[in-house]
Amino acid sequence: MKQFKNIQSLLWIIFCTTIFFNCRGNIIPSEEDLSDYGWTLYEANDFVGARSWFTDAVKKDANYYDGYNGMGWTMGILRQPDSSIYYFGKYLSIDSVFVREVTMDFYAGLAFAYNAVGNDISARIYCNYFFSNINLLEGEASLWSFSHNVKTNYIDVRLILAISEFRLGLFENCQESINQIYKDIGSTVVVDVDYDMVQGRAFLADHLVTVQKSIQDS
Repeated sequence: MKQFKNIQSLLWIIFCTTIFFNCRGNIIPSEEDLSDYGWTLYEANDFVGARSWFTDAVKKDANYYDGYNGMGWTMGILRQPDSSIYYFGKYLSIDSVFVREVTMDFYAGLAFAYNAVGNDISARIYCNYFFSNINLLEGEASLWSFSHNVKTNYIDVRLILAISEFRLGLFENCQESINQIYKDIGSTVVVDVDYDMVQGRAFLADHLVTVQKSIQDS
């Protein structure tokens, strides 16, 4: 009798185990899951793989911000800035409400992408969008950096602004931006050149090269 009860107990355990495991069904990843793994690959420098997962995230939910954000940054790394502009711009056309943790990434990404395609007017516009919003905050909280590569930060955006201003012939603005970069990187250098003269503009160009190298080496 005791043996019979043991057999019954064993059968009940097998029955319960079978039922519970079979009832779990297939686990379908959400758009957030897809995007999160895309960033995991991005941070591991597998940008082709990341692109695939971000593409799936966008297909899963055409309104999910992080799929577009991932596509924009990944396509930039893959040297396809036109596609980067498309994905950043596409999301902002869907949702233009400013959310600092989201929108700053898009403004910075668009500034880099437009700079890459030589559209200095648009690059400057998005740099100014970026800084007009970052300046609403005070202290350390205002110092934006890209969460998936913290070496990319607000100083890089300032450099894009300075380059765009130089190319557009806005030399006074360019000089102000260069001086702000020097201040941001802890340098005591102050640029004060006669930018109405060719030699003065050449000095500005030299300073752009210098601050770019300083940022890259930091």
